[in-house]
Amino acid sequence: MDLYFGSLQRQSGESTLDALVTFTIPDIGVRFKAPYKAEGTVVDYASLLTLLEFVDINPQLFSNRALELYSHNFELIQQINSCMVDDLQLQPYLQKALEYRKKLKYSINWISRPDNPAQKTEFD
Repeated sequence: MDLYFGSLQRQSGESTLDALVTFTIPDIGVRFKAPYKAEGTVVDYASLLTLLEFVDINPQLFSNRALELYSHNFELIQQINSCMVDDLQLQPYLQKALEYRKKLKYSINWISRPDNPAQKTEFD
């Protein structure tokens, strides 16, 4: 099953939350977005961890299925696949993603930003 995640920067305005975490699972018609206060790769990790938590608490939807996760953040993908991160701020996020990887047995792959359904804003 293909699962897509990412982040969107919010336009400046009255909100103190400056990003959106997003994920979508087309096979089951799930689309999610929520405000998040952070920037850069931290927001993409927050999106990934939110997606993985959703999968974890809904085992009936995902049992006996290969989970293929897709992101446009190549840096994040490299960090998870190599199990290493240079930025100490990202270490806790990486560790949590690796814990989920042991439990859920997912693979993570790159997709271009325009092709990533989690980047579509039609569900705004």
